[in-house]
Amino acid sequence: KSITASIMEQMSLLMKAIISIESFWAYAKLRLSKFKGIKRQNFILHLKECEFRFNNRDKKGAKLYKILLKMIRENPLSVN
Repeated sequence: KSITASIMEQMSLLMKAIISIESFWAYAKLRLSKFKGIKRQNFILHLKECEFRFNNRDKKGAKLYKILLKMIRENPLSVN
C-alpha cells in the first residue's frame, strides 16, 4: 500500500468514528431531554442506558428482552 492510500484509509476510519460519536450524542440528547432534568448521581446510569439502547437500536421487543436477561444472568445485581 502506498502512504497516500494508507492515510486515506485512516482518514476514512476517523470520519466514520466521528459520525458514530455524533450520532450517539444526538440520540442521547434527544432521549435525555424527555426527562426534563436528571439528578447528577443518576446521570451515568441514564447515559449507560442510552449507550445500551443505541448499540442495540436495531433490535426490538423480544430480542432486546433476551439480551437484557442474558446480561442480568451473567452479572447479577448484588444487594448489600
